Amino acid sequence: MKEIRLLGKKIDFDKSPVLLSYKPDEKDWQQYFQVMAGEWHVEDGCLIGTERGNKGGILFSRESFDDDVMISFTVSTVLPATRDLNAVFCAHWDEKTDYLGESYVCGLNGWYEHKSGIERNLTSNLNATTTLYHYTPGTEVRMTAGAIGGHAFMVVDDVLVSELVDPAPISGGHVGFSPYCTKLRIRDIEIRKIAWEPFPQEYDPEF
Repeated sequence: MKEIRLLGKKIDFDKSPVLLSYKPDEKDWQQYFQVMAGEWHVEDGCLIGTERGNKGGILFSRESFDDDVMISFTVSTVLPATRDLNAVFCAHWDEKTDYLGESYVCGLNGWYEHKSGIERNLTSNLNATTTLYHYTPGTEVRMTAGAIGGHAFMVVDDVLVSELVDPAPISGGHVGFSPYCTKLRIRDIEIRKIAWEPFPQEYDPEF
């Protein structure tokens, strides 16, 4: 993937500096990530995240980022689990509820109806979902997700699946993962600072 074209913006993937490139290792994974909810461990070079309740298991990066960043990772459900391959970004923790606070959540096979999309968690009904993307349970996909000043996006296997523009953007935060009442396998994690430029778009006459 060389670039991601959003509405009015173009991300240059190769020019986006790598902040973390990590293959999960059982000896050091907790140096880079912190368990906030659910069950987490490393197995055969993959993070395994499990949440058995009707809620999200949450794994945060230990680092909180002030800059616009995106996270890329290879993920699959662990059969017989079939749903909610979720990532979080610009993510904050709510100490009062001891659960995920202001954050963007993106995912595949979620929202109770096998939808894919992006939502703003907690204080807003802001979301963009679709039933048009179909994930095959148990198969690996490569996901990239992040936000530029509240312009959130999710790319799956080099295809832009969803974008969402938040008029009141969340500032900074952690990135991570959230299996929602499911079990996920995650490997080859990369976090990049987003390098982007304005991308004027207009139509030329077709006829």
